[in-house]
Amino acid sequence: MAGRGKRIGSTMGGPRAVLDPTLPPRVARRLRKRPSTLLPKALTEQPRFPDRTRMAVVGTAVAGLSAAWSLGSGSLLTWSPPLYFAALLAQATTVGVAGFAATRARFRPLLPPWLNTGVGRRCWRLLSLGFVPATLATWVLALGPTWAFFAGWFVPGAVYAAAASWAGWWGPRDNRLAATHADRYLVPGDLGRYGSELVLRVQGTVDAVEEAGRRLGDSFDAAQPLAVLRDEEWRIASVLYQYERIRREHRADSREAASDRVRALLNRQHEQQEAAYRELAERVDVIEDYGVAVQEALNAHREWEQLERLEARGARLTELLSRSASDGGTGELLREEALNARAAKEARDELIDRALEAGRLLRGPGST
Repeated sequence: MAGRGKRIGSTMGGPRAVLDPTLPPRVARRLRKRPSTLLPKALTEQPRFPDRTRMAVVGTAVAGLSAAWSLGSGSLLTWSPPLYFAALLAQATTVGVAGFAATRARFRPLLPPWLNTGVGRRCWRLLSLGFVPATLATWVLALGPTWAFFAGWFVPGAVYAAAASWAGWWGPRDNRLAATHADRYLVPGDLGRYGSELVLRVQGTVDAVEEAGRRLGDSFDAAQPLAVLRDEEWRIASVLYQYERIRREHRADSREAASDRVRALLNRQHEQQEAAYRELAERVDVIEDYGVAVQEALNAHREWEQLERLEARGARLTELLSRSASDGGTGELLREEALNARAAKEARDELIDRALEAGRLLRGPGST
């Protein structure tokens, strides 16, 4: 059931998330940048108030309180100093509790990567505990010009309002983006073990074509094959997702089969599932055959590049030898290296032509 063994070398430990190729490029880039925000379909059924919503609400509330403190604390101090200090402690407690809560494990995936480091979390907690010292520090400005004191008075509230808004809205923006487009991507957890193996083979071909486009230059047009491959990757992954759902339902029904008639029907459905999987695996075989052709062209290109470097090095060595001593065999050695490089280039060109032809076959009727 797992199909043929993978024939294209890959450094990936597992398949990447598969994105709908019709996604806007900017959105696709942001989703690929933080794959940890992409959740399986089973987990996208969020509670009524998911963590990212809690972060936004709490961040907005703390930002609003900090802004209100910045604007209203002066009047409060004039009216009642004891009440001012009581409100300062309440505000500092709110900021501290909210700041520490943001660094809890369940909220960390919503924060930017640097804030998930030990140094980042310590700095954030110090900032969260620093509301009282930062506010009292502005009182030192009372010893200077009046304008400096009044300007500094609003700084702590503005800084903490900005930090709370950033933590509530800017930090989890990628999670909100992933939730918004939850129906436009699939992750390995959606595909099951066998489905992940098929997708990994398709992605190995995608990687080979992308590398060929970078390394082979104008001699290899990668744009059209990549467009076809990404369409196929999404189509295959979508079918595998549905296939995996049916398999899970089938297993659950098999455990609860009430009669031989039910079991016989389940067996027929199992055969249909296997036939559908084999048909899909055959399509992946065709894609992988194309990837093998591209990989062979890449290997030939590497060989040609290495032989060219050896030829250039041989020319330099011949020049050095001619300066130090006469050696009749070096000229023959140089001619042999040149012939090897020429033969490698011809082999490379032939394999590139074969890969281009395979790409044209890939876009045939079977790709729809």
